[in-house]
Amino acid sequence: MISSLRNKFEHFKVSEKGGKELSTTLPKLPSAKDLDKSTIYKYRYNYGVNLGALFVLEPWIFSKETLCTIDGKEYESEYDAISQQLKKHSTEDVAKMLNDHYKKYIDRIDWEWLSKDAHVTALRIPIGYWHVEDGKHLDSLPFASLKRVYELAKPWEKLSGLISTAKEMNIGVLIDFHGLPGGANSDSHSGLKNDEAEFFHKEKYMTKVYKEILPAVIKTMTLDNENIIGVQVVNEAYFDNNPKGQKFYYSEAINAIENLQPGLPVVISDGWWPQQWADWAKEKNFSNTVVIDSHVYRCFSDSDKSKDANTIIKELPSTVNFPYDDTDYTVGEFSGVLDGQTWEKTSGDRAATVQKYVQTQVNIFSHVASWGWFFWTLQFEYGDGGEWGLAPMMQNGNLPKRPHGNGLQIDKKKIDSIIEEHKAYWDGKGKNFEHWRFEDGINTAVDDIIAFRKFDNSLIGRWHSWKAQRRAEYISVKKDSEFMWEWDQGYQRGLDEFNKY
Repeated sequence: MISSLRNKFEHFKVSEKGGKELSTTLPKLPSAKDLDKSTIYKYRYNYGVNLGALFVLEPWIFSKETLCTIDGKEYESEYDAISQQLKKHSTEDVAKMLNDHYKKYIDRIDWEWLSKDAHVTALRIPIGYWHVEDGKHLDSLPFASLKRVYELAKPWEKLSGLISTAKEMNIGVLIDFHGLPGGANSDSHSGLKNDEAEFFHKEKYMTKVYKEILPAVIKTMTLDNENIIGVQVVNEAYFDNNPKGQKFYYSEAINAIENLQPGLPVVISDGWWPQQWADWAKEKNFSNTVVIDSHVYRCFSDSDKSKDANTIIKELPSTVNFPYDDTDYTVGEFSGVLDGQTWEKTSGDRAATVQKYVQTQVNIFSHVASWGWFFWTLQFEYGDGGEWGLAPMMQNGNLPKRPHGNGLQIDKKKIDSIIEEHKAYWDGKGKNFEHWRFEDGINTAVDDIIAFRKFDNSLIGRWHSWKAQRRAEYISVKKDSEFMWEWDQGYQRGLDEFNKY
């Protein structure tokens, strides 16, 4: 099936440095009856979770005692922590400490719970560029001095095993470049805390990533694993009103990935301005390939800290408002956490308020984030993470669990009723309409929905890309028309009525 996906391509152009054009391709979708797991993994709506601090160390989550705290001092960044460990221990011993951490974290994953109870669709796994092929590509990059440590620690081997286990459970994997050389932001989760983000200002860093590191990921990790749902080429890019460096890197990264694996979703950051990147994706004809990642937290900014919880909840529909008609979105990180200053201003039962906050977020995501969501995060070294933890949020009924099942029966009488309703509304309004296009649209949507539900009770996601490609296929067979809006309405009505639990 994979080979058949690559037989036919729609060609379009992408931009290098905002100007020169590069050729890239997009595979044609298989028909509903031919849909394979690989396609469904890449398109389905996600109920997901992050594996925070598995590979990219974050001391507040995991391994605080063994790796990031030395002689009572805590080191925020992985580079600083490992560098300090090397002052006290041999390279072999530090590598073993890292390998033990990876093993401990992975061994603690309750796969049965994730698959059979939580019923998650995918894991978002943050990695650093220093992990790729066990540090093979670190020459000339900031982690170069630690190359031997990662060569011995073998994170790439652990990631490969993790992907294989997830596949056995029908769980997808999003590989997330949480750490880029120089940092896409100035936070320590980029591996090395910088005074300012350097990655998008250093062409040598960007070139190393899109020419060498991303292709290595595709060749060694994604081509042979049908459950890889995409590669996130950056995490939390900083806000930039004139993001020339970001546009250059995204264009090159998309081109590199598309050339090696057409159709693999490429995830970029919204840079805290969702509309900016929706406009760019449309302009460069990337909207069928790209998914834009937006992180939703209401516990960090001074503005949110100044509000009570009920005000934050009330404002969510206006503050989480992605232009999903232009391209596809996912919420790569969110939680149930509000700041202490917010709770000081909030009256009433805290547990009930947290439940309302989380449920409101997820409900809004179901309308505006077409690729679903990934909660932050799965596990902690000590405790369950509370409002940061997937398990307690699900066990308390705050986060929804996907329903189980292996199929969907749709009443044909319901479809016929919708078609007749459409005809009755438009007939007599002065034109010779093409109602058969509406009928084709809704029937195609229903066929697609049923096909998705047959695999692990999945829903269609990436609505923008999926609909655009189905529309283009339809026109290639039945020609364009001034009445294609009837097909559009039919397909959308099918999604609205039946693509839900």
